[in-house]
Amino acid sequence: MVPVCHKDASVLFDPGSTYSYVSSYFAPYLDISRESLSSPIYVSMPVGDSFFVDHVYQSCSVVIGDFETRVDLLLLNMVDFDAILGMDWLSSYHAIQDCHAETVTLAMPGLPQL
Repeated sequence: MVPVCHKDASVLFDPGSTYSYVSSYFAPYLDISRESLSSPIYVSMPVGDSFFVDHVYQSCSVVIGDFETRVDLLLLNMVDFDAILGMDWLSSYHAIQDCHAETVTLAMPGLPQL
């Protein structure tokens, strides 16, 4: 569980995803309003489904340890997770995923690792 916009969320850290997403079921709990994208984004899911995504929640807070990060979350109709943090967030915060240890470490230059 990771706090997203001050609400505990079931989060998937997904280096296979270009963008980050929020579930349409979790989105009503966010403390910010959604905005329309200027151009919809076509999303292909691993199970074969495809969608056009046209709404975003900008600059959502994601807290790791005591460190607050920010991410734009695209609104996606999914049920398995409340949020997916993709490469846009992972690369911004120099995330290192250790699948064997089941950890995600933020290794931003000049700051202690989280």
